[in-house]
Amino acid sequence: MKITLHIGDELVAGELYDNPVADQITALLPFEADFDDFHDQEKLAPLGRSLDLGGVPSADAPRPGEICFYASGAYLVLFYASPGRWPGLVRVGRFDFPLDKLRALPDGTRIRIASAETA
Repeated sequence: MKITLHIGDELVAGELYDNPVADQITALLPFEADFDDFHDQEKLAPLGRSLDLGGVPSADAPRPGEICFYASGAYLVLFYASPGRWPGLVRVGRFDFPLDKLRALPDGTRIRIASAETA
């Protein structure tokens, strides 16, 4: 599914993958939250609810530019660096935003994610 991320004044293209967890996130769109930096590799925000992890691997190794759900704490995560393989991480999508600009965003940056059709 094509999505749009509203990051500051920029509209960023992205997509959600075809997996059961991404489907659950699709049902929550539009989603808006304040994202904070974590370990100099990602921006994360609480999703506000846990998701069913049935049908996906128990661990994953996302690449920079990918969106993940992190089950421990129920976070939505935007990666700008490679964290390696972590249990509870599920790759749910990707985004087209310069990684250095994502890294430079201050804590508390509001990001809105919506279907590209309704953005």
